[in-house]
Amino acid sequence: MSGKFSYGTAKNGQTFFRFEGQSPIREPHLFYGFLVEDPVNAMLRRRAEHYNQELRLRGWLTPTDQMHISLIGLGDGKQKRVVEIARHVGLLMQATPFDVCFDRLSAFGGGALVLRSSDHSPTLQAFWRKLSAVIDDSPLKPFITTSLEPHVTLLRDRRGVPKVRERIVEPISWTVRSFSLIRSHQGEYKCPATWQLTGQDDSLAGM
Repeated sequence: MSGKFSYGTAKNGQTFFRFEGQSPIREPHLFYGFLVEDPVNAMLRRRAEHYNQELRLRGWLTPTDQMHISLIGLGDGKQKRVVEIARHVGLLMQATPFDVCFDRLSAFGGGALVLRSSDHSPTLQAFWRKLSAVIDDSPLKPFITTSLEPHVTLLRDRRGVPKVRERIVEPISWTVRSFSLIRSHQGEYKCPATWQLTGQDDSLAGM
């Protein structure tokens, strides 16, 4: 890894040297999720700011335009053919818009502070389970890295968040109207594909 040396002066007058290496370059991360639309994403951002202050955290807050419900992760550095398979799998998902409600604040792995649902949002769970089943029957299966309970990540703080105890919080609800394949890279989100939820799905109809 390339980098450069710099120096400074401590309070006691001693000169010290530091090595300023370049930040490691991370490969693009690919996953399925529901991006949260305006104005709910701004409300979630305010919640993140509030909890960050209330719990005395020093977290990296999820940007407003990147608020999303995480579904299934497909790993890093995927080739174009994997993206194309993921796009095809997404086409197989049919559902009408449905409501979700998140009312539980929890700590997840990697220092993530997240919102979850006490009743597990049955329609959301049904969509998640069907997506998992479709992937299991596709060439995409070997690429799954995470398939956790659907949740919204508000912030990340590896030191502070693990100390947070799960609790019920003021619920926040909205209607999910679209589903996306999301590519995260160097702090930016791009969607290789987005599908509007306009169709009927028998597995969701009775929920």
